[in-house]
Amino acid sequence: MLKNILFSFLLVVSFSTYAQNEGTAIGEMNNGVYELNEHQKSLTKAFEWTFRDGTKVTDLKIEQISNTYYLVAQCVYQGHKRMAAVDLDMVGIQFVLNEDAFFKMCSAVACETCRFFLENNKIVACKCEETGTISNHCHYKSLPANGFYANFQRAIKMAND
Repeated sequence: MLKNILFSFLLVVSFSTYAQNEGTAIGEMNNGVYELNEHQKSLTKAFEWTFRDGTKVTDLKIEQISNTYYLVAQCVYQGHKRMAAVDLDMVGIQFVLNEDAFFKMCSAVACETCRFFLENNKIVACKCEETGTISNHCHYKSLPANGFYANFQRAIKMAND
């Protein structure tokens, strides 16, 4: 009896953990084209709320950078360009956003256009496109995406209410 109760408890805990790490599907690959689903407005709000400084999203898309998929936002803040990217998982043909992803930002400081810089197929810095160097002309920041994920879930809930 105790063995059955313990097994049931472990099964429920395991399923709950799996469901929490499952993430949210935000798009899919359709004939080689990366498409966002109906959550596009909620994703835009999540980016803007995560920046918390008036940054506005001008373009949002799924991109394959090297061997990794990212949700990439082109943004503007006080006339300066910004980029943000969040790691995505590929499950079948769906792109899934998980709470344990990373949120990466690249802001132009003294450079017209900053781009993400890759090392070992991962975004690790920003570089100025004009000079081609990694310097203080572009500001790079990487942090866990749990705040972005929470903002995204809140935006979905607000859209459904």
